[in-house]
Amino acid sequence: MDEQGVIDYSRQGRVNRAFGLLLLLMVVAGTLVHHFTLVSPSLEVVYIAIPFALLLLSLAIGMASKRAIDYIPGEWEKKKTFVSFREYERMIEEYEDAYGDLVAHSGDIMTCCCLLPVLGALGYMTILFQGLGTVLIHPFVDTLLLTAILYSIVGVSGFILGFRIPAIDADEFFTTPMKGGDTYDFACQLGGVPGIKAGMTVELGVRSGVQTILGSEVKAGVEGLPDTVRIGVQVSHSGFAYPYLVGTVYKGSLIPSPTEERYRLGTRYPALLESSMDDDVAVIVARFDIPKRTSSVPSISSGDFRKLARLLCDKLRENYEGSL
Repeated sequence: MDEQGVIDYSRQGRVNRAFGLLLLLMVVAGTLVHHFTLVSPSLEVVYIAIPFALLLLSLAIGMASKRAIDYIPGEWEKKKTFVSFREYERMIEEYEDAYGDLVAHSGDIMTCCCLLPVLGALGYMTILFQGLGTVLIHPFVDTLLLTAILYSIVGVSGFILGFRIPAIDADEFFTTPMKGGDTYDFACQLGGVPGIKAGMTVELGVRSGVQTILGSEVKAGVEGLPDTVRIGVQVSHSGFAYPYLVGTVYKGSLIPSPTEERYRLGTRYPALLESSMDDDVAVIVARFDIPKRTSSVPSISSGDFRKLARLLCDKLRENYEGSL
């Protein structure tokens, strides 16, 4: 996609060139310090301490490079569309291919911690090789090559990680769309339930030939019924993923008082429907009645969840048709 008129990379180019110059200077400095300083430093300084400092600097410059990508303000044409879960996942793949570098990947912060022992191992292996006294080309050339390889690995790794962690200054237009997670995974199960129409409502932004995903949410309802009949997916976590469904019918049949009904659906746990009124909205919560004390960690299979959804679908249809 053509990003001209929306994204300005000119400042980023200057930051990237500064990083390349820094890496070159560090390689030269490390090599010269190892060979020509009057006070001979230990190898740990050249191959562990300096690379550690280089890693921190590279992380900072990588973040600065990302933040140097400028968003050009302008008006976006917004539109919403409903797509199936399979179509949505294809949209996400295309979006990440186009703009994955612009969004934040905060999970990469943990990768930085994992990189430290790798950095130490590389430095230690380089020290061991230097200690062997093996000459491949020339002592100075060998040191230059080893230093360049080690510093390049450390510097580029740190720069890439630093670049991925933050978002650009227009994070409201280039966000990380909903994908994965328990709520999304259980919502996908609704797509295979007869009588339920489920998918994703995606808000798109279009401008200067650029199309971005501004937001997305799960949308589910009953086939053949208006949008006033909705099904929501909720997942609570108390040692395990516990999904339940919330069905609503706007101006549905009146529910005089809160009720509870249990059903045997051939599932591991009995189904429980809790019905009530919230102003003009009939609310039916469908969940599994799991004993408070069990000998094993409870789990709800996809098949059982779909049976629960089918039960709720039928009850919502009954409520809606009863209001006609």
